[in-house]
Amino acid sequence: MEIVKNRYGNDRVIEKLSPTKIRVMGESIFGRTSTDDSGNLIMFDFEGGPCLMVGSKVNYLNSKWIINKVTREESTQPSLTSILLDVELSN
Repeated sequence: MEIVKNRYGNDRVIEKLSPTKIRVMGESIFGRTSTDDSGNLIMFDFEGGPCLMVGSKVNYLNSKWIINKVTREESTQPSLTSILLDVELSN
């Protein structure tokens, strides 16, 4: 697990759940999203960052991972946002 700060100093927790899944979570009042023509979530931008997009890379544990899928997790806490990323190791 890694904890990184967004541009406002808020914590973002990044943790690897499996060989192909990474969770990014933290306090965020709002997030910007984008979907493809089929309605699939392809981008999520936390308030203050990070912006996570299908096809882009995320750094975690000194490795670069390519994001293949973005899924928003439901939360019982109103200001907690959790995003699941399906990833593969980048060359």
